[in-house]
Amino acid sequence: MNSSPTETEPSSMRDMRFAVVDFETTGFKPDTNRIVQLAAIIINGEGILVDSFDTIVKPESPAEYAHGAEHIHGISEQQVADGMPLTEALQRLWDITKDTTFTAHNAQFDIGFLHAESERVGIETRVDSHLDTLLLSRLTDVERTRKHSLEALCEHYGIVRTHSHEARADATATAELLIHLFKEMNVNEPDQVSALLER
Repeated sequence: MNSSPTETEPSSMRDMRFAVVDFETTGFKPDTNRIVQLAAIIINGEGILVDSFDTIVKPESPAEYAHGAEHIHGISEQQVADGMPLTEALQRLWDITKDTTFTAHNAQFDIGFLHAESERVGIETRVDSHLDTLLLSRLTDVERTRKHSLEALCEHYGIVRTHSHEARADATATAELLIHLFKEMNVNEPDQVSALLER
């Protein structure tokens, strides 16, 4: 299984599927920190919501879990303890993102964490190709006149984020950002999307 686009090339943007993923963690290091909240928003190339999944995540080894960054994501240790087990959460994520284009803001960070967490529980799924809205936004700003954090880009494009550092809210905002970037880059055909994929 992988998160690459489907074997059959879509004929229009409406037929394309993008899995926009975001999560919250206890820190920035995939080898020692853990995912505590996970979300995937599935949209088509016109920005229409197709499916979604989000959950608070319980770590694979609760006895070894070190809670952290609650001041950023606001998720309590008790919420984590009551969350969906990591293996189930990851399987749900990989299932919902199958036959889609994996998308995230600063995607290499997200992919590194997802691969590390998947390896910990024996899931072999990998992201083979992806779109990164951070890199796409930089392509639209060749003069480097603006910031490219998700917060700054939401302000620039008038995207309303219901909560910051909340996985579903940030994934939803990133999905909306993706459509703004497509419009700004005049991306309106599936083959144009393929040319933007990072591998």
